[in-house]
Amino acid sequence: MLYSDVEQVLREAVPEFGPVIDEHIAFNDELLPHVLFGDLTRFVLVAHDQGNEELVRRCLVFLDEALREGDAMLENLVAVSFVENVEPWDPAMTRFIESWPAGLRQEAEEQRDWTPGDNAK
Repeated sequence: MLYSDVEQVLREAVPEFGPVIDEHIAFNDELLPHVLFGDLTRFVLVAHDQGNEELVRRCLVFLDEALREGDAMLENLVAVSFVENVEPWDPAMTRFIESWPAGLRQEAEEQRDWTPGDNAK
């Protein structure tokens, strides 16, 4: 998966998010992936809070695949603008993060356990 294809692949994986993408592009006159993934984070958290686990699952599968199989820019996009936005260091997020696919969960654990001076990522 390529960073340049993220809009198309996200639309296919999560069609319910399509209107948010359209709004984002209309408002910004272009696709700003890091800003869009902030919107995606909020979208996933709302779906989770509403108990829409099937929608959450599809979003997380997309994000996990993008993180594991994407190019370096896409990996960064997911790590910085999804995982970090979820705030994996917040104890209130622990149960949610435990439900994530392995790649996303590992990234969240690395961010949660990071301390200044670490040479990770």
